[in-house]
Amino acid sequence: MQGSFKIQLINMGTRAAAFTAKIRSLYDCQLRLMHNIQPLPSGTDIANTVKYFSQTLLSVLKDVPRSPLEMIRDADNDAERMGLYPNLDYKGLFNAISQLVDSAPHLQYGIQAFGQAVLQCLGCLLPFLEYDMIDNLPYLVAYCVAVFPASLHQEILNLLCYYILPFTITRRYSGMEEESEASQSVGAIIMMVFQHSNNPAHHCQLLECLMSMKQWVVKDLLCVIAYGTCGARVSAAKLLFYYWPPFDAKLFDRKGLLCKFANTCKINCDSRNSEL
Repeated sequence: MQGSFKIQLINMGTRAAAFTAKIRSLYDCQLRLMHNIQPLPSGTDIANTVKYFSQTLLSVLKDVPRSPLEMIRDADNDAERMGLYPNLDYKGLFNAISQLVDSAPHLQYGIQAFGQAVLQCLGCLLPFLEYDMIDNLPYLVAYCVAVFPASLHQEILNLLCYYILPFTITRRYSGMEEESEASQSVGAIIMMVFQHSNNPAHHCQLLECLMSMKQWVVKDLLCVIAYGTCGARVSAAKLLFYYWPPFDAKLFDRKGLLCKFANTCKINCDSRNSEL
């Protein structure tokens, strides 16, 4: 019995050491990309390393007796939830992935494989994050729309709407009447997606997801109209007038809305028009 326990400790130490070493390799890749240090890593090379973390995290989850995703909904369970896992550097992994996302525009090739691996890893990492990183995760995933190719935008929206947002913006904090930071970042998330995705279906998907989970999402939409870029403002205004006043996604036909988006035309304003 003592021998098997000793072997388990050795295996845990070996896994933790390998985990930390792989994180250092991610930081090294990010450093070389940002400072153009040769040889530059490819997106495929980084993706293979990131896949290691996804596989490791999934193997850890198999041994967890309770559902950590359900525990995420209540911040009071954070200490118990984190106690279910082995002592690995989850925070270091999150920070490394965040910096790599910022470095994505510097990749010369392999961005598709890199993006897919990062999105999968962020999804696997959610149950292992502490409260501050949980609050930052939704915006990080939304930011991927700005740096990943358009072919990955649907995957990003699916990750956001079906997995990340339901377990983050609805988190409960005891003794806290204000919204969580994740919920407060909804306006920035809408602005990011509306600005960098040209597909109106993505805009509708995100807004309908938010309407099902957050009250007064209209305030976030008004914030985008007031402070967003031109493209984000136009999309937000169209959706505001379409969903107002009930703001209930179940009452509307998305297909009809997309037709309205497709049939819009731009109006050019100049000094002569302003005089009329």
